Amino acid sequence: MPRTIRIAAIPVATLDGLVESNYARALRLGEIALEAKPDLILFPEAYACGYCGTELLPYAEELEGPFQEALGELSARGNCVVVSGLLEKVAGGVRNTAAVFERGVLRGTHGKTAMWADEKRPYRDEVSLMVPGTELEVFETRAGRFGVLICYENRFPEKWDELAPQVDFILSPYNCEGDPSFINKVESPRVGRPSAWACRTGTVYRGPDGWGPNLGTAGLIDAAGNVIACSREGVEEIVTAELPLA
Repeated sequence: MPRTIRIAAIPVATLDGLVESNYARALRLGEIALEAKPDLILFPEAYACGYCGTELLPYAEELEGPFQEALGELSARGNCVVVSGLLEKVAGGVRNTAAVFERGVLRGTHGKTAMWADEKRPYRDEVSLMVPGTELEVFETRAGRFGVLICYENRFPEKWDELAPQVDFILSPYNCEGDPSFINKVESPRVGRPSAWACRTGTVYRGPDGWGPNLGTAGLIDAAGNVIACSREGVEEIVTAELPLA
């Protein structure tokens, strides 16, 4: 039988811009997730800040800051891997980053390499708001070898193609509007690698239109494209299941 790992994917319900309270909520959900003894916890893309305006630097963090330290401590208490999105302060501005912690240690980061262009909604125009990452990393952990594709990166089949021969599974943190799982349902079976995704729920900033609900989901898909587990759209619920590795 193939080896499996237990993943907890969490579609955290947040309010754009309220960094401290959003992290407090995520960390509490992470503590609850530890009760199921997961090998890995997946949080969404940049969920603490979100896309809250056209100037994101005030909301960006250092990797050595208190919130990332708390996520590292969560991974230590759970003897597991934690993958969590953030807006990272870097030379030249802000980078959309996924941090990977294992048993209390920062194993590395992945910076989003594909920037979403949105001239009609400048508060979501990543081309002008963020500094792109440069490569796709492979993380070697006790949970297995995996790569991370952040939101818009998942739309590029060539990025799945690049990671697939090197990894056991692929993680997809999202911070988009709606349910993005259709991408993983196509790409996982195409490249023959299982995946897990987490897209934030809660309330999103919509510029002059004010605020609105976000119908994100989280879940797991095997290498054949079968959905193993999935949350309900727009509902904050911890999805924990066994993922068969490729």
